[in-house]
Amino acid sequence: MKYLFIGNSFTYFNDMPYTFQNMIRTTDPDARVDSLAYGGYSLSQYADETTEVGKMTISKIVSYDWDRIILQEQSLLPCTKPELFLEAVEKLCAIISQIGAKVVLYQTWAYQDGSEKLAETGMSYDEMTARLKDSYRAAAEKTGAVVAPVGEAFAAVMKSDHITHLINHNDNYHPSASGSYLAACILFRTITGKSTIGLPCPSNVSLYNLSVIQKFSDGFPPLT
Repeated sequence: MKYLFIGNSFTYFNDMPYTFQNMIRTTDPDARVDSLAYGGYSLSQYADETTEVGKMTISKIVSYDWDRIILQEQSLLPCTKPELFLEAVEKLCAIISQIGAKVVLYQTWAYQDGSEKLAETGMSYDEMTARLKDSYRAAAEKTGAVVAPVGEAFAAVMKSDHITHLINHNDNYHPSASGSYLAACILFRTITGKSTIGLPCPSNVSLYNLSVIQKFSDGFPPLT
């Protein structure tokens, strides 16, 4: 199986695609994982065939027999401009349909609760979480894609008080190493339907966090 991530720093922080590759190779040793991820980029920029990045992205999609393509939107845009998010997903899904790959929408998370970064959005933590959830699920319903509910997992784990530092404390919105590990676990679980217990983990995630994240993500539903 061949997997392509298209996103930005929420994808490439802590080299999450590599962590996902190590996970997926426990079930498919020949799995290939690649990514296109530029800091701050939106899906509409990747879908814009008039730019060099857009041309490169479209060429990369249609010139290879990908099995799954994982799309991750700029972190705030689905909350503030859901129509633009939907438009970009529809455009990319139309391109992806040419090669018969399945699309997975990597739903991101609300900014750190109580942070200035979140306050600048004018939303509460719960409101941002809900808007992200609604936008991603609306896009999935419109296009036939599947949502990997990473943002919902972040909110549930953080509210459980088992782990409170899934988000990088230096900026209050990027993932910490544990956050990226949770994202990879939810993506693995969504795509394969297999248990996350015992999956390989980067050395900078504590054994305690590893245990909590694996057990929590193991309860999430598989791809249907």
